Amino acid sequence: MAGLYEIWRLAEVSRRLDVLSGFVAMCAAKDDAARRRLTRLVADADAALSASPPDVPAASAHLDELVRWADTEWADHPYRPSEARPEEADRQTRDYAKDLRRAALPVSVRNEMGRVELSLEVRFLALCRRSGMDCRIRQDVFYVAGRAAMALDLGHLEAAEYEVRRMEQVGSAEARESRRG
Repeated sequence: MAGLYEIWRLAEVSRRLDVLSGFVAMCAAKDDAARRRLTRLVADADAALSASPPDVPAASAHLDELVRWADTEWADHPYRPSEARPEEADRQTRDYAKDLRRAALPVSVRNEMGRVELSLEVRFLALCRRSGMDCRIRQDVFYVAGRAAMALDLGHLEAAEYEVRRMEQVGSAEARESRRG
């Protein structure tokens, strides 16, 4: 299984390829030669990304060629997608990476992750519904729930289960404190 950095790089190239190839496909819809060129570039990039191990530099080279083509032909097009700001690009890439990572996991692990994800959601909502919860404790619950969600996104089941237990402990500590006071 590829490491997280490799998955991130694959996701980043895939995201940029999807966005730009969709735009070029729209612009080249009536030009047979342009459609063939686009089909070749996308097929070559997809083949590089699907290789075992994935050839990210080759896929990036095909993406770079697509970027140069779009910059040459449609730089002033009103619907030409611009590069996303770093935060938005990372958010989109994270969605791609999450899907790639999950697809690489065995079905039994994905099923177990679904169970943990449901457990996280139920416990998180139960803690959030508690009335009179201290603001600091509520922030801790949100923080730890976010860590559990991130562990699930990365496909790390043990870390997610640990964070769910930790979230319950934070909520339990709050309940004990309120009974004392």
